[in-house]
Amino acid sequence: MTEATKSIPICTIEELKQKGYLSVIVQGHDIVVFYSEGSVYALDNRCPHMGFPLSRGSTKDGILTCDWHHARFDIKTGGCFDLWADDVPVFPVNVIGGRIFVSTDRRRRGEELQAYYLRRLNDGMEQNIGLIIAKSILALVSEGMAPSELFRRGLEHGTKFRQEGWGSGLTILTCMMNIAIHGTQDDKLRALYHGLSAVSNDCSGQPPRFPVGPLPQEREIPDKVTLKRWFRHFIEVRDGDGAERCLVTTIRAGAGPENIADMLFTAATDHRFLDSGHV
Repeated sequence: MTEATKSIPICTIEELKQKGYLSVIVQGHDIVVFYSEGSVYALDNRCPHMGFPLSRGSTKDGILTCDWHHARFDIKTGGCFDLWADDVPVFPVNVIGGRIFVSTDRRRRGEELQAYYLRRLNDGMEQNIGLIIAKSILALVSEGMAPSELFRRGLEHGTKFRQEGWGSGLTILTCMMNIAIHGTQDDKLRALYHGLSAVSNDCSGQPPRFPVGPLPQEREIPDKVTLKRWFRHFIEVRDGDGAERCLVTTIRAGAGPENIADMLFTAATDHRFLDSGHV
């Protein structure tokens, strides 16, 4: 079967040249076909930002501009130049015997779709764009990704892109997920959105965090009791690097969750009144 027989005929090349663009429904998809600078391009007619018809946009020098919020797209690939919008899907076009054929076969599916929206989630969190975060969450969960996986990615983002480490954003994310397990599916989606948005906002404009490594492993490392004592001392004198190195060394030595919890809570309760300087 040829590409033309798998595709749907739209119009003739001469008809498109006269009009400049044509909006059509092809196999359930609202598609706009442009004639621009001697070539034919087919794109989804909905602007991925908020759904405005791209057929009402303008083209110049290979760039399609939406007429509403002026999102700009490469008319050939659908790639968007404005991170607050999104890439617009494009469709294969063939011109055979003066007639234009469009196919909707090449659509993102399954793992490819998940990978795309994971990239968009990263973009949204790095740029602190709530709309992109929301769209990515909805798409990923609808494709079968577990909310716990998105929670894990939020934790990774919050600990990597904030120099001071754990902040209010990660606290909000954790609280949202603890609440969400008792709610409906819609509650889980709202919790993910508010939690991930809080992490993104908390990291926005902050320098990244560079993790501290453990003590050298060439010789026998100090025992857990010594590391715990040093950890408490470093917390007391407000030395974050020293305290982190003791904690990382303890974890690398194979300490279990109960040992780590003992270190943390002992240091946290050394002071009757807690403040952010020590804990």
